[in-house]
Amino acid sequence: MSKSLKNIFQNTIGILIGGLFLFLTLREKPLAPVWESLANADYFFILLSFLCLFMVFYLRALRWKLLLEESGEKPKSDKVLTSILIGYFVNSFTPKFGEVLRCTSLQKNSGIPISKSLGSLMAERAYDLLILGIGVFTLFWIELDRLQSILNSTIGGISYIYGYRYLYVFPIVILLLGILFIISLKKLKRSEKPILKKIVGFLHTMFESLKSGLLLQKRVKFITLTLLIWISLVLLNYIYLLCLPDTSSYSISFAVVILFIGGLGWALPSPGGIGTTHFFLLQLFLAFQLDPNAGISFGILSNGLTFIGTIGLGGYGYFRYWIEMKKEKK
Repeated sequence: MSKSLKNIFQNTIGILIGGLFLFLTLREKPLAPVWESLANADYFFILLSFLCLFMVFYLRALRWKLLLEESGEKPKSDKVLTSILIGYFVNSFTPKFGEVLRCTSLQKNSGIPISKSLGSLMAERAYDLLILGIGVFTLFWIELDRLQSILNSTIGGISYIYGYRYLYVFPIVILLLGILFIISLKKLKRSEKPILKKIVGFLHTMFESLKSGLLLQKRVKFITLTLLIWISLVLLNYIYLLCLPDTSSYSISFAVVILFIGGLGWALPSPGGIGTTHFFLLQLFLAFQLDPNAGISFGILSNGLTFIGTIGLGGYGYFRYWIEMKKEKK
């Protein structure tokens, strides 16, 4: 399968998954109260959410820059931010393809090898997944009685797509693919073909960058930036709550729950988290015995504002990137 066909296939699957979860969220739900709630949203907090979203991207750029420095590179903060914005822009339309564009744009505007940026990106994702996992585990441990229904609904939603008999095959497939990858890599190392040597060199550089990103020398700075990112994400979700009359009275602690449970929806391969985040947020509101219409309204508003903000900031990133490339050609 060619690369373009593979991308089309992955995008189609992502859109279908998002569409199906959106159907599961909205089916048999009265939407009139939802539109009424959205029509009464507070525009001050909507504008404030865009400012907070930019802060999240800026902090992510500083953290990625730190990881790149761990691998021996010295990129400029503004160019790293440009690549971050481009990556998230593309991720709004495709399931995770923006990560590739993020690395290739950085290679073009800063000369950093894709193997190094990809390895540092993998380290960044590993730490974020660790925090997400700890957060979700802690919440389920504290609120197991309430959140058990989300787990049941999620398994039901996934099985609705794939069927129960295929549900437990995924971990086995991932394990087998990992074993095959290790075996193939060992064989590649023994090959004398130039093209295979390049592949091995690319993978070696990538894993070295990943290792340096995971080991970390500037641990205090990295931890500080990571905490600031997640605090900003909590604040962003709290601002989203303040946007709607139906959710403006909810506490910031509920915004923490929203961040981690909603984060499960962002982790699934759906463009921009569309459908999957709506589904998880509705299940969360139901688990806490809150108004389901408020849950749907909040899901549409929070996902919509994130999408619009990401598109706007991503467009700015593309504009900066275009200007930078034009200057280099002169």
